[in-house]
Amino acid sequence: MFQEYGVIFDVDGVLVDTGPIHFKSWVKMANEIRKKFTKKFFDLTFGQQSVSITRKLVGSKVEQHFVENWASLKEQYYREMVKDKLEPLPGVLNLIKDLKDKNFKLAIGSSGPPENVELVLTTLNLTQNFEVIITAVEVEKGKPEPDVFLIAAHQLKLDPKNCIVIEDAPVGIEAAKRADMPVIALRTTHCNVDLLDANLIVNDLRSVNIDDIIRLLNIN
Repeated sequence: MFQEYGVIFDVDGVLVDTGPIHFKSWVKMANEIRKKFTKKFFDLTFGQQSVSITRKLVGSKVEQHFVENWASLKEQYYREMVKDKLEPLPGVLNLIKDLKDKNFKLAIGSSGPPENVELVLTTLNLTQNFEVIITAVEVEKGKPEPDVFLIAAHQLKLDPKNCIVIEDAPVGIEAAKRADMPVIALRTTHCNVDLLDANLIVNDLRSVNIDDIIRLLNIN
């Protein structure tokens, strides 16, 4: 019925509330390299790729291989901390089922490494619902650049204007807007004032239904 339209989901803060554990793993890694990782810095950078965040943390003079190794270490700590704590956010499973029943094409558009995304999708038994899964390794320029969502649309074989994004972070909202896609924002990790560029702001996906998707995509 709606096979010419797609919905692209972010992972952290959309499918699962992993923000607090991401923060803890950043703090652990930063302490080891004697850097201070604040909640303010976390809020400003959440949704970006870990290598990009690490570079901002340590500055421009540190060699790239150190930055990549520290970013990888942070993600290793995250997976160790999160593996037994993954539960879908309210409304996620029902919305995905409803979208699949209506033949919407579904994709993942995440800044996270593939190991993190795979852990979430496998644990929640959601992998089979997504035709396309885009992670940090497929994207040269991370959010707020639009690449992750444009690549997802291309692989879905859809016009970007026929895709809608579900996000929780300001950088993700900006990326969706640059991709010329409407965006639904969840208040999982940020308050309203940070999400004002979204087309619709909700507490969780229980507040989103097929009619909302149809309206935001201007489907006649």
